[in-house]
Amino acid sequence: MKKTIIGACLTVCTAASIAGDVSEVALEKYFKNHTVSGNRVAALKKRIIANEVAYLATIHGYPNNLAVCEELIAPYNTDRSKSVLPGTYFCELL
Repeated sequence: MKKTIIGACLTVCTAASIAGDVSEVALEKYFKNHTVSGNRVAALKKRIIANEVAYLATIHGYPNNLAVCEELIAPYNTDRSKSVLPGTYFCELL
């Protein structure tokens, strides 16, 4: 879990330091055109009020990033009391 969170922060922080400010669209476009160690990156997102989507993290550094992402969100979607804000978490392969 720590590896995932650190990886997500490093990705966003590094991209922001290079480009100044990176939009979610630009970050997704980058990862759709690049892999990390040959594996596609998974985006961890949450559907919130009015069906808007919050981009929370990228998951990379694993052989199957999507499976890791889905494993991370399962407890939160199963037990809504684990999350402060209402909504449903989901993963998307970039």
